[in-house]
Amino acid sequence: MSSNPNAADPLQVVCLCADWCNNCRAYQPLFESLQSQFKGVARFDWIDIEDESEVMGDAEVENFPTLLVLRAQVPLFLGPVTPQPGVLVQLVQTALAGRMQALTDPDQCALAVRVHHHLAPLQA
Repeated sequence: MSSNPNAADPLQVVCLCADWCNNCRAYQPLFESLQSQFKGVARFDWIDIEDESEVMGDAEVENFPTLLVLRAQVPLFLGPVTPQPGVLVQLVQTALAGRMQALTDPDQCALAVRVHHHLAPLQA
Protein backbone atom coordinates (compact mmCIF):
# COMPACT_ATOMS: atom_id res chain seq x y z
CA MET A 1 0.00 0.00 0.00
CA SER A 2 1.37 3.40 -0.96
CA SER A 3 1.84 5.97 1.79
CA ASN A 4 1.17 8.73 -0.75
CA PRO A 5 -2.43 8.52 -1.89
CA ASN A 6 -3.30 9.92 -5.30
CA ALA A 7 -5.08 13.27 -4.93
CA ALA A 8 -7.34 12.21 -7.82
CA ASP A 9 -8.84 9.45 -5.67
CA PRO A 10 -11.98 10.68 -3.90
CA LEU A 11 -11.68 11.29 -0.21
CA GLN A 12 -13.72 8.87 1.89
CA VAL A 13 -15.09 10.12 5.19
CA VAL A 14 -16.45 7.24 7.24
CA CYS A 15 -18.30 7.63 10.50
CA LEU A 16 -17.84 4.64 12.80
CA CYS A 17 -20.83 4.69 15.12
CA ALA A 18 -23.43 2.56 16.83
CA ASP A 19 -27.20 2.66 16.47
CA TRP A 20 -27.72 2.77 20.23
CA CYS A 21 -25.59 5.93 20.57
CA ASN A 22 -27.65 9.11 20.96
CA ASN A 23 -24.72 11.28 19.83
CA CYS A 24 -24.42 9.22 16.64
CA ARG A 25 -28.12 9.42 15.85
CA ALA A 26 -28.05 13.20 16.34
CA TYR A 27 -24.86 13.51 14.24
CA GLN A 28 -25.99 11.36 11.30
CA PRO A 29 -28.21 13.97 9.50
CA LEU A 30 -25.42 16.57 9.65
CA PHE A 31 -22.86 14.04 8.48
CA GLU A 32 -25.01 12.96 5.53
CA SER A 33 -25.88 16.55 4.58
CA LEU A 34 -22.25 17.29 3.78
CA GLN A 35 -22.31 14.82 0.88
CA SER A 36 -23.86 17.49 -1.36
CA GLN A 37 -21.40 20.17 -0.22
CA PHE A 38 -18.42 18.02 -1.17
CA LYS A 39 -19.99 16.24 -4.16
CA GLY A 40 -17.40 14.83 -6.53
CA VAL A 41 -14.45 15.23 -4.15
CA ALA A 42 -15.52 13.34 -1.02
CA ARG A 43 -17.84 10.48 -0.17
CA PHE A 44 -19.50 10.15 3.22
CA ASP A 45 -20.32 6.71 4.55
CA TRP A 46 -21.79 5.43 7.78
CA ILE A 47 -20.72 2.14 9.35
CA ASP A 48 -22.50 0.76 12.38
CA ILE A 49 -19.63 -0.92 14.21
CA GLU A 50 -21.93 -3.56 15.69
CA ASP A 51 -23.77 -4.45 12.47
CA GLU A 52 -20.48 -4.46 10.54
CA SER A 53 -18.25 -6.05 13.17
CA GLU A 54 -16.37 -8.10 10.56
CA VAL A 55 -15.18 -4.85 8.96
CA MET A 56 -13.96 -3.58 12.31
CA GLY A 57 -11.91 -6.69 13.08
CA ASP A 58 -10.02 -6.11 16.32
CA ALA A 59 -10.31 -2.30 16.05
CA GLU A 60 -11.92 -0.71 19.10
CA VAL A 61 -14.09 2.40 18.97
CA GLU A 62 -14.37 3.87 22.44
CA ASN A 63 -15.78 7.34 21.73
CA PHE A 64 -18.53 8.41 19.38
CA PRO A 65 -18.58 9.73 16.77
CA THR A 66 -15.26 8.38 15.48
CA LEU A 67 -14.21 9.25 11.95
CA LEU A 68 -11.94 7.46 9.53
CA VAL A 69 -10.73 9.61 6.65
CA LEU A 70 -8.98 7.81 3.82
CA ARG A 71 -7.96 8.18 0.21
CA ALA A 72 -8.09 4.85 -1.61
CA GLN A 73 -6.84 2.47 1.09
CA VAL A 74 -4.60 5.00 2.83
CA PRO A 75 -5.80 6.25 6.23
CA LEU A 76 -5.30 9.97 6.85
CA PHE A 77 -7.22 10.39 10.10
CA LEU A 78 -8.78 8.07 12.64
CA GLY A 79 -10.24 9.37 15.85
CA PRO A 80 -13.18 10.79 17.75
CA VAL A 81 -14.48 14.22 16.78
CA THR A 82 -16.73 16.78 18.38
CA PRO A 83 -20.14 16.35 16.71
CA GLN A 84 -20.30 19.90 15.35
CA PRO A 85 -20.63 20.94 11.70
CA GLY A 86 -17.56 23.18 11.65
CA VAL A 87 -15.29 20.45 13.00
CA LEU A 88 -16.24 18.02 10.24
CA VAL A 89 -16.03 20.64 7.48
CA GLN A 90 -12.58 21.75 8.65
CA LEU A 91 -11.35 18.16 8.84
CA VAL A 92 -12.55 17.43 5.29
CA GLN A 93 -11.11 20.67 3.91
CA THR A 94 -7.74 19.94 5.54
CA ALA A 95 -7.67 16.46 3.99
CA LEU A 96 -8.71 17.79 0.57
CA ALA A 97 -5.95 20.40 0.72
CA GLY A 98 -3.39 17.63 1.22
CA ARG A 99 -2.43 18.79 4.70
CA MET A 100 -2.76 15.38 6.35
CA GLN A 101 0.01 12.83 6.52
CA ALA A 102 -0.83 9.20 5.91
CA LEU A 103 -1.15 7.17 9.09
CA THR A 104 1.41 4.40 9.39
CA ASP A 105 0.16 2.33 12.34
CA PRO A 106 -0.34 -1.22 11.01
CA ASP A 107 -3.70 -1.67 12.79
CA GLN A 108 -5.03 1.63 11.42
CA CYS A 109 -3.82 0.72 7.94
CA ALA A 110 -5.48 -2.71 8.17
CA LEU A 111 -8.76 -1.11 9.24
CA ALA A 112 -8.58 1.33 6.31
CA VAL A 113 -8.09 -1.56 3.87
CA ARG A 114 -11.05 -3.48 5.32
CA VAL A 115 -13.29 -0.40 5.24
CA HIS A 116 -12.22 0.47 1.69
CA HIS A 117 -13.00 -3.06 0.46
CA HIS A 118 -16.31 -3.10 2.33
CA LEU A 119 -17.45 0.20 0.79
CA ALA A 120 -16.14 -0.30 -2.76
CA PRO A 121 -19.10 -2.41 -3.98
CA LEU A 122 -21.56 0.07 -2.48
CA GLN A 123 -20.00 2.96 -4.40
CA ALA A 124 -19.72 1.29 -7.79
